[in-house]
Amino acid sequence: MNKTKKNNLIKVVFSIILISGFIYYFIGKNPDKLFNDLLNQVNYLYVFLSIIFGGIAYISRGIRWVLLINAIGHKISKKHSISAVSFSYFSNLFIPRAGEIARCTAIKKSDNIPVDKLFGTILIERVIDFIFLIFFALLCVILKSSEINSSLKSYNQFVKDSNSNIGLVFLIILLMVFTIIYLFKNKIKQLSFYSKIIEFIFGIKEGFKSIQKIDNKFSFWMHTIIIWLMYFAMTAICFFAISETSNLNISDGLFLLVLGGIGMVIPSPGGVGTYHFLVMIGLVALQIPKGMVSVEPYNEYNPAFLFPFIVHSAQTLLALLSGAIGFYILFKNKKKYD
Repeated sequence: MNKTKKNNLIKVVFSIILISGFIYYFIGKNPDKLFNDLLNQVNYLYVFLSIIFGGIAYISRGIRWVLLINAIGHKISKKHSISAVSFSYFSNLFIPRAGEIARCTAIKKSDNIPVDKLFGTILIERVIDFIFLIFFALLCVILKSSEINSSLKSYNQFVKDSNSNIGLVFLIILLMVFTIIYLFKNKIKQLSFYSKIIEFIFGIKEGFKSIQKIDNKFSFWMHTIIIWLMYFAMTAICFFAISETSNLNISDGLFLLVLGGIGMVIPSPGGVGTYHFLVMIGLVALQIPKGMVSVEPYNEYNPAFLFPFIVHSAQTLLALLSGAIGFYILFKNKKKYD
C-alpha cells in the first residue's frame, strides 16, 4: 500500500470513528426525540433560504476561481469552475480535505489544466479565506469578549480557578516552546509539517503576487466579500428557524460564524461533530437555552444542539445535490470544453 492510499485509509477510518462517536453520544440514546423536534419545532422556510445563500457562495467561489485560473494563463468556463467547487464540497463530506484534490483532478480531466497550477490557485484561496477568518475572529474578540470569557469559564476549570496566574503560565509555556524549537531546530526542519508551514508562508507571498496579475481585481474582491456574506447569511437566517434563537443579533451571528468556521477547518468529514460541538459551545455562551452550562446529549428539547444540526444538515444537502450535478457536468464529456 503506497503512502497516499494509506493516508486516505487513515482519514476514512478516522472519519467513521468521529461520526460514530458523535452520533452515539449526542443522538444515539434518543434519536426519536430529535427527529420529532425536527418535524415540529423547525420553520423550514428559513432552512431553504440558508440553502439558497449557500448556493450563492458556491457560485461566487466558482467565479472567483475562474479569475485566479485566468491569472496563471489558463482558461476555464464558469460552468466547469462552479461544478468543480460543488464537487469539492461533496468530496469533503466523505474524506477530510479530499475536496481540494477532487476539484483539481476534475478540472485536469475536463479542461486539461495542470494539477500543480490548480493547487497554486487553491493555496491562494486558502490564504485569503484564512485572513478573513482571522479578521472576523479578532472582530469577535472585540464585540463578544464577555461571551468568549463566559465560554472559557464554563469549559475550562483551570481558567475559572486561576485567572490571576494565566499570564505567568502562558509565559512559561511560551518559553518552553521556544526552548524546544531552539534545541531541536534541526530535527524540526526534517518534519513534514515544517515544510508545510514554510510552504504556506511562501504561498502567502506568492499568492498576493498572483492577485496582482488578475485583470478584474474588483470582481475578485467583490466575490470574496460575497462568499463571506453568504456564509454569514446562511447561519444567521436559521436564527428564525427555531424560536429560541430568533432574538440573536448580528454580532451573535458573527460569533457563531467564526466558531463554525473553525469547526469546518478542523479535519473531519464535512465538519461533522466539530462544527456542531463548537457552535453548541457558542450558543451555551450566548445562554441558548437559558440555564444550560455545558454541552449535553439530546435527551430533551435542546436548541443549542438543534440549531447547528439544522444549519449543517442544510449545507450537507446542498453539497450532496450540487456535487452530484457538478460531477455529471464535469464528467459527462471529458473532451468537450466550453
